[in-house]
Amino acid sequence: MNSVEELCTLIGSRITWGPGEDAGSLDADTPLLERGLVDSLAIMEIVAALDKEAGVSLPDTEIVAANFRSPKALWAAIEKLSAEGGK
Repeated sequence: MNSVEELCTLIGSRITWGPGEDAGSLDADTPLLERGLVDSLAIMEIVAALDKEAGVSLPDTEIVAANFRSPKALWAAIEKLSAEGGK
């Protein structure tokens, strides 16, 4: 996982889109929770995909609403973990 754009692609593929919506409308600032794009199941699917596809393991302490408000917020959490020596 090298960029927030790649993260947007991963998140977009885990969201159930409504009529007239598509993954192409997802950008770094999209309010995931506010728009109801993710729920607890989608969050866990995103976490599992990060681990399996990108080698990014989020500890339980990082699986909080604040980190899933937008792709940018999740990217910041991933970068913080990376800087601290995590994956």
